[in-house]
Amino acid sequence: MNTSVTLYRKRHIPEECVPLKNDRILFLDDSRLVTAWNVLKPRSDFASGISLFDFEKHWKITRVAKADGSLYHWYCDIMNVHISEEKETNTSTYLMEDLLIDIVIEPDGSVHVLDLDEAAEAFEKGLITGADLTLALNAADALLRIIRNGEFVEYQKIVEQYIKA
Repeated sequence: MNTSVTLYRKRHIPEECVPLKNDRILFLDDSRLVTAWNVLKPRSDFASGISLFDFEKHWKITRVAKADGSLYHWYCDIMNVHISEEKETNTSTYLMEDLLIDIVIEPDGSVHVLDLDEAAEAFEKGLITGADLTLALNAADALLRIIRNGEFVEYQKIVEQYIKA
């Protein structure tokens, strides 16, 4: 019997919780989820993406693509995933909580860390806990180490195998 899966993205700044009803699930197990998506509103810079959620590492690694399918950049969100299962209805809900810190890797290899100020603001306003902020900082640090050590290519390969699928 198949389980029905519902995905949500929760953001703190701006505060919102939206269903990811147009995301297509390409892979799901106990530790990872891979989705494909298209932008909801047409954009001139990018059109689609494939996202790998690593539940244990608290990363969402996305290959963002231009309209022609070429790489725009890699966008990495620090996330906390909350999973709830309803056995009676055979449904699972995945709430992807954005912990605000983002890391962007450009095609030329340059790396940008974004929204540290938003993480601090969210903590100061009580939107995230000290434990959430600590988790986000540790997850971002671990991801930056992987990028620096040249090991990020392994995650790129995982995501890119779904381009042809």
